[in-house]
Amino acid sequence: MSTAPISGTDVHGDRELRDRLGGIMALAHVNTFHPNAFVWPQAVTPENLEYLSVVAYGDPGHEREAIAYVVKELAQLAEIERHVSATMALILSEMPLHPGLGELSEGYELHHALSCFAAEELHHANTFFRYVREISGFEPRLPDSRFGERLSVFQQDDHPWVKLIALCASAYVGESVITVFERRTDRLDPDRRYFVTRLLHLHGLDEARHIKVDHIVMRELYSRLSTEQRARTRELLTAIETLNSRLADDFTTLIGKLTGVDIAEVPAYRMQMAITRSFAERLFDDDGNPRTADELLNDELRQLIHDFSGAEHVHTPRRGDLPAPRTDI
Repeated sequence: MSTAPISGTDVHGDRELRDRLGGIMALAHVNTFHPNAFVWPQAVTPENLEYLSVVAYGDPGHEREAIAYVVKELAQLAEIERHVSATMALILSEMPLHPGLGELSEGYELHHALSCFAAEELHHANTFFRYVREISGFEPRLPDSRFGERLSVFQQDDHPWVKLIALCASAYVGESVITVFERRTDRLDPDRRYFVTRLLHLHGLDEARHIKVDHIVMRELYSRLSTEQRARTRELLTAIETLNSRLADDFTTLIGKLTGVDIAEVPAYRMQMAITRSFAERLFDDDGNPRTADELLNDELRQLIHDFSGAEHVHTPRRGDLPAPRTDI
């Protein structure tokens, strides 16, 4: 089962997907996120810390609790992004060993897109860890990040497409939720005066590409799986989500001990969890096919997102990109 080629591979479909992937990554070197892009002392000015309270509570005066919440969420996210980077590199290394992947695997575009994805996730982790250290003054490290457990999920004898789809689907919910938060900070701070607004905006330049890659992987590659492979993908996805949930509990306990803050009492956390649960529960339709974050919205969830971020959507319409650099100067 695990090493059999995916059924229904379409060479012409592969050519189209290669073109789409090439287009997604065309300006990855321009619209990208790097820790050197930030003036780090600005992160801890009183104005910027007060703004964290506005983001998390709706008004100033809750800086201590807001900092604890942001540290918990971004430290946890940084750890997961490091795991995504490592496991995606593992999948990339296994792809040449499996027959029958077709032109999509043999061409450059998918390898390039996934390599950029993995490298950018590592930059995100690096930057978020620096940010949480700056605003908290401590090191939010777990004694065990559960990486060994996560790695074992991807060391099973499964087809690379099965692993890749499970990985992208597991990351997709978190990417969609942080996009909602990015829209909230942009709405509160349209001129991007505050550090965290700029942080999330620049992070979103990479995430916009990752999300488009996710859409291709979750829709196009998933449609090629056999019934048995689809079931196995869902098994891996469940295992990854379970580890993510345990890691979240670990960070909640750690930050609670370090700060004395009950993260569950922060309004933004409660909103975040409501959106996250809804996205996760509705990610697959009644026929078992993955949906995009905008496709899964119902009236209740759309209203929830609007009340929090002012937006009627998650990933559409498309984000405006920066132009390519001039070559005539």
